[in-house]
Amino acid sequence: MNALTDMDWGWWPVGFLRHPKNKDIDNRVLLKLTFFCGPTLGLAVFLLRLARMEKLSPGGVAAHLLFGCVLFFVFYKFTFAFFWNRRARRLRADESREQTAA
Repeated sequence: MNALTDMDWGWWPVGFLRHPKNKDIDNRVLLKLTFFCGPTLGLAVFLLRLARMEKLSPGGVAAHLLFGCVLFFVFYKFTFAFFWNRRARRLRADESREQTAA
């Protein structure tokens, strides 16, 4: 997971939100990521379902965008952010051990 999050291309549209590896991705940062990536996911789901939809409405589009945001937030929180934060804690512990030893 961390190998994927370390690749620059994975952060392309939201590279400015990329944290240092020793900082946690908390809910605030994750909400910012969700704001940019969630609607894209919702739009993709909408386009995949479009052919099977009987009625097209603005509410349906909005529901898909909201669903994409919720899905992105939950998925990212329990996958990529989990492993990123685990590594961040380990890196901070290593840094504090190095400072104590010096």
